[in-house]
Order: sequence, then C-alpha cells, then structure tokens
Amino acid sequence: MKKILVLTGESGAGKSGALKHLEDLGFYCVDNIPPDLIPEFIRLINESPEIEKAALVVDIRSPKFRECAPQSLAELKDRYPSVELWYLTADRQALIKRFKETRRPHPFQRHYSGESLDRLIELEKELYQDVKSLADRVVDTTGLTVHDLKRKLKELLSTGKLTPQVNFLSFGFKYGLPQLADNVFDVRFLPNPHFVPGLKEKTGMDKEVVDYIFKFDKTRETLELIYNFIKFSLPQYEREGKSYITYAVGCTGGQHRSVAFAELLAKKVAEEFPDYEVFVEHRERKVRRRVEGGAPPNPDASPESGR
Repeated sequence: MKKILVLTGESGAGKSGALKHLEDLGFYCVDNIPPDLIPEFIRLINESPEIEKAALVVDIRSPKFRECAPQSLAELKDRYPSVELWYLTADRQALIKRFKETRRPHPFQRHYSGESLDRLIELEKELYQDVKSLADRVVDTTGLTVHDLKRKLKELLSTGKLTPQVNFLSFGFKYGLPQLADNVFDVRFLPNPHFVPGLKEKTGMDKEVVDYIFKFDKTRETLELIYNFIKFSLPQYEREGKSYITYAVGCTGGQHRSVAFAELLAKKVAEEFPDYEVFVEHRERKVRRRVEGGAPPNPDASPESGR
C-alpha cells in the first residue's frame, strides 16, 4: 500500500522544513496544493507505478483554503482512509521568534493588514481548529531544531509514535521568567541555602545543599506535589501531540533550590517514563545535559534518602 501524507498546520510551524526532510526520506513532495485538487492528485499518485510515497502540503497560502479546507479534508479522509493528515503546530512565542528571525511576513497580513504579528498568529490558530480536529497526527515543533524535526519525522514514520522530549529548567526569578516554559513552579518560599554558612558558594547539584533543602518536611511535600502534577500532565501533553515539554522551577537566584528540584524531578521522570527523552537545564549556570534512568549525579540526592 502506498504511503500518502497530507501536511497542514500553522505558518512557521515547520511544514516546508518537514517537506524537505520527507523528500530526503524518499517521498515525492508537492508544496502549497489547493485543497480541492488534492483528491485528483492522490488519484494520480495511486495510478503511478513510480511513486510509492508522497507528501502534500496544503495551508492558508492557498486562496481557497479558508473557505473549503475543513470540508475538503474531511471528504478526503472519507474517500481515502489510508491517507494520513498531519498537523504541525508550535506555541505562540516560538512562532513569533521564527518570524522575527526569518523576517518573512505572516501570510495573514494580506487579510488583516493592520494587525500585530501576535494577533495574526492567534487568528490563524483559531481558523485551524476545525482542521486540527481532523488530524491523525499532531506534531508540535516548539523548541525543535531542523535536525530534531528530521529525527522526529523518521521516528514517527517508523514507529507511528513520537517520543516526547521533557526539559526541566531551573532559573532565577530576579533574572526574568523563561519565555518558553509550559509550566512554572515557584520554590522561593522554601528555606534558602544562600544564607547558610558554607552553602552560599555551592549549588543545588552539591550534596550538602540538597541535604539542607530536603531536611524540611515542607520541601519534601512540595517536591511530591509538583511531581504528582507532572506525572499527571505528561501523558495528557503526549496525547495532544506535544513533543517538547518544559517544566521550569524558579528560586531567587537560580543557584540552589531550583537547581536541586530540577535535578530530582528530571531523575524521577527519567525513571518512571523511560521512553521519554529527559533533559535538565540550569539557565543561570549555563548547564544542560540529558538525564538517563540510571544513578543520579549525586547518589545521595534523592527524596527517598530520608532528608
């Protein structure tokens, strides 16, 4: 059976890049096809002995997309059940950043010339709700490099499932909130090692700091509450097709409490969700690394060690 993909989704979410990667993977690719021509094009692909895999992109660049896309794509899925509809998305901040970096105009500017980029992105997301609901796969490209996207596409084509990448980010509130965090936890109310003699110059990656922080009941309880939320929300994000998820933990300076929490949460998630790619990043320390499900960086620094 031939493999036919129809790609759609938000402007700036990576459809053109995905199409290039699919072409490298042996797909016959067509960009910006009008929605009402897709059935005829699929018929030609099915009749061609030379084409085994094909990928088509349809989006708001087509003049008729806004009027006929939801109905055309729904009819397409009824007529060709084997054709897969993939929807590419990214969060608002990521899309804004990409448009600013490329300096390309948003396609909606021709319809709403007086609106801001932020508003154009919002309007497009609203328009796509019916199309998104039809998708067989939702691919969230937030935080993905071009190489990450290619790897994700290969993974999805080979296994039918994306492996979520989960990032635990520590930061200091006095240096500003992380813009791309999906969830932010504030641990500034917990005892601060900064004011303890001998601990100020250390970090949340040092055993002495971790031992001090987690000797308090309220710290251990806070960790458990945050982890329970993460354990609940991760599968929900995965079902929504979100492939890049960031949980940020902040303290005052981003050196002690937030670092210790990010380390332990990353370790717990890596152990409980072995299929996920888990990373820990300490923004103020400029450190980022992958976390495996084996022994933690500090074997004594775990909530179960009785602190």
